[in-house]
Amino acid sequence: MARRGTINVHLEGRGAMTLRETDYIATGGEGSIYRTGQTIVKLYTDADKMARDGMPEKVKALAGLQHAGIVAPQGLVLDGSRQPVGFYMPFVDGEPMSRVFVSDYRVRTGFTDGDAVALTQSMFEIVEYAHSKKAVLVDANELNWLVGFRKGAPAAASVIDVDSWAIGRWGASVIMPSIRDWHALAFDAQTDWFAWGIVAFQVFTGIHPYKGRIEGYKPGDLVRRMKDNASVFDNRAKMPLSVRDFACIPGPLLDWFQTTFQLGKRGTPPAPMAKGKPAKAAQIMRAVTTATAGALVFEKLFGRAGDPVTRVWWNGAARLSSGDVIDLATGGAIAHQVPADAEVTKVPEGWVISIPTASEILFGHIPFEMVGGVGGRRFAEQPVPLRRVFRAGEVLFGVTDRELIELELNDIGDRPRMITDRRWNMLVGATTWLDDVAVTDALGKAFVVMPHYNGISQIRVPELDGGTIVSGKAGGRFAAFVVISGQGNFYRIELTFDRTFTTYRAWTGPADSAELNMAILTRGVAATITNDFEVTIFVPTTGAVNKVRDTGVSTAMKLAAWGERIVYLIDGAVWQMRMAP
Repeated sequence: MARRGTINVHLEGRGAMTLRETDYIATGGEGSIYRTGQTIVKLYTDADKMARDGMPEKVKALAGLQHAGIVAPQGLVLDGSRQPVGFYMPFVDGEPMSRVFVSDYRVRTGFTDGDAVALTQSMFEIVEYAHSKKAVLVDANELNWLVGFRKGAPAAASVIDVDSWAIGRWGASVIMPSIRDWHALAFDAQTDWFAWGIVAFQVFTGIHPYKGRIEGYKPGDLVRRMKDNASVFDNRAKMPLSVRDFACIPGPLLDWFQTTFQLGKRGTPPAPMAKGKPAKAAQIMRAVTTATAGALVFEKLFGRAGDPVTRVWWNGAARLSSGDVIDLATGGAIAHQVPADAEVTKVPEGWVISIPTASEILFGHIPFEMVGGVGGRRFAEQPVPLRRVFRAGEVLFGVTDRELIELELNDIGDRPRMITDRRWNMLVGATTWLDDVAVTDALGKAFVVMPHYNGISQIRVPELDGGTIVSGKAGGRFAAFVVISGQGNFYRIELTFDRTFTTYRAWTGPADSAELNMAILTRGVAATITNDFEVTIFVPTTGAVNKVRDTGVSTAMKLAAWGERIVYLIDGAVWQMRMAP
């Protein structure tokens, strides 16, 4: 449990520092994390841990790890009595590695197979360096890797939770089961490479190497399959169509994955950038269906050769890989050179596009009469400096250091302005921002931030405590999340709220991966694809469920909502799905 109120500490070699509740980031198994400026402070929950485990000496040993990708301790944190209570380290900007597993993230950001090679190469070099310094990472699971990615620059990894590493006389015993080498009797460099391979394989393909379906194993039999070497390379394994083709993996590394995960051999992997063809091409067995065609009608709405669609907004705007934004209703251009992390909303006067830059967030206003024109974008003044923009439906919210602010376009006068409306206090640094919903870790307790017709509600949801949220979507009175547990298992949580957003019904079930393939319509209908050849259409508020089986349905379809239509992206084009007459 994180401490409440302000905390006065002393950073060894740096001086006094006051930590406030607004500096809080998260609470893990051993302690709480705070950020102030470019410094991260970790305070241990167990006050006796520092002395019992010899942490002051271990922190000094770890401080000798000098690698840009290793977020190592820099010094001790002392309390008012000058007793060590934690340590500090540099802040590194990045997202959890599990985000890169999701195809939707890759499409939206332009993350390619080449970026996957660069990212896993960066991870490879970090592990290699740690071993050269006689350190063993032990629990380098996907939650302890961060990815830094900006289009135009090589993807780079950073590793955190370094204080749990084994180095010198300090061993380690805690590891996420999903990356553990269950054939090894001790943790060493080889178990590190096995764990690296588990995470790297998911970066390339989007699936854990011991997932998919094999007859005789239940969905939750992950550890049993790892012990049996029953991997995705088993000739009995069947993969969903959403799994990326194994051909995206460099040949020598693909060979290593096969011999490691299926044959149980161990050894140092080849670097991801090593060139060569695989000795034997790995085949992906796809699921076989007994469904028939004709239950659904599939209609192509938009496609541009060589310029795939990367995102569709509820208002009918769609962004293409080139940065063009088009109106699906007309096929005409709305704007050009729009970054992947922009948000597009429709207002009575036209369109508003938020445009993040390296130093600020700009707002482009495009009146209807200027849509598609060169230079038609007018920049609107913003009221206060913003950290980011959060979109919910057709409403834009600005995020400051401490608040969530509703923004509205004012186009009266010489220049359009974004003006502020309602505002809400938030632990901004401890909030995960998702599609139309956010989740705040308020000193160890999860609160869902749910926008709705009457503003914003922050609802306490204990079901989300302790997990790491990978993806999430919301609409109306419904929200869905994919979460990864401390055991490394993905699971799905769906919440249906009452009309006042004070109580909810929760459903929890297993998930094969980090993907949340769902469209939520404003009238309360939702659609999801979790299995190939079947789409589930349901109404969360009434409990009505309709499972429609059709050979045209696949997990490779990325669902979205355009108004009251269920649409999807596949092969770079936008299609509509509807029931056959």
